[in-house]
Amino acid sequence: MRLQGSERLLLLCAPLLVAGLLGCPAAATQFHPVMADSTVVDTDPTPSPDGKWIAYTSGRDSLRQIWVRPVSGGTPRQLTHNPDSTRNMTPTWTPDSKSILFISTRASEYNVYSIPLEGGEPRPMSDVPASNRFAVTAPDGKEIVFPSNRMKPGQIWGFDLYMMDASGERAADRPARRLTNNQGSPGHPTWSPDGKWIAYVAKPIDTTQTMTVGPGMTMKKSAMFTAYHLWKVPAAGGTETQLTGTAAEPEQTEEIWPTWSPDGKWIAVQRRVGPADDVWLYELATGKFYRLTSFGNAGKPTWSPDGKSIWFVRVNGKDQDIWLATNITMPALRAAAKRSARTTRR
Repeated sequence: MRLQGSERLLLLCAPLLVAGLLGCPAAATQFHPVMADSTVVDTDPTPSPDGKWIAYTSGRDSLRQIWVRPVSGGTPRQLTHNPDSTRNMTPTWTPDSKSILFISTRASEYNVYSIPLEGGEPRPMSDVPASNRFAVTAPDGKEIVFPSNRMKPGQIWGFDLYMMDASGERAADRPARRLTNNQGSPGHPTWSPDGKWIAYVAKPIDTTQTMTVGPGMTMKKSAMFTAYHLWKVPAAGGTETQLTGTAAEPEQTEEIWPTWSPDGKWIAVQRRVGPADDVWLYELATGKFYRLTSFGNAGKPTWSPDGKSIWFVRVNGKDQDIWLATNITMPALRAAAKRSARTTRR
């Protein structure tokens, strides 16, 4: 089944508010399928800062390429045209909405590339031989933060965060500076709107602990057996602070894909609680989580520029579709959390 265009949007009431007898309350969060073609993978949605475009990764030509489409609807346009076996993914915008960063294997190893919104030949942003991943430009447009495994090449969990000039990294005269020194392989950075902080996910590693891996078998705790949680670090460099995963939980939890809200008060994440992945909002002032979706298999959230909506992805087997959560109200989230807590205690 294909759902395209605003005239076909299916509005679903969020389970955050108690539904009225005659339908959804006006204040309820609503979920809209924006690109829901079960024959095509559309994922990694990110709106432009000017609110006019949505960039995303699509497999509609059988390969993963970067596409754009007007937020208001219209014909999608393919930006990248890389050869067979090349993967392109995770687009992010520059603050002026004129260019898009993405990662690609067009030169074998993952690297960060830049391409104008109008299209053209992608430009590599680093000449350092390494796996350089998900990159995000600072709010002032001067620097780009990205994960790289250059210090531990070939290692799955060998990444740290680096900062390069917005014009790109050149090892000879413009080397990137190392931002983290973390055994937990930091990834998926996101800037605070004031440009002072970088939030990211990493695995808290305590090699003094041992864990059971089989009958009579133990080993030191490592990245392989540790979940990702939220951290932050000053953009100028400094102490890394773990924000979540420091207290005991009734079920195992993990956070990935953080994105800072435009007002600086929240970080949206894809959070796994037990077996279920959903979009949650982390409140920085209180350290509390509030659940946004409750249907499972939902993640990859990204805030709209006005902070009133969140783009996200729903997964059904191998299919990925782009959805939009609108009319997000924080009082409703808090009220829903209280109701959930009361239900749990019964």
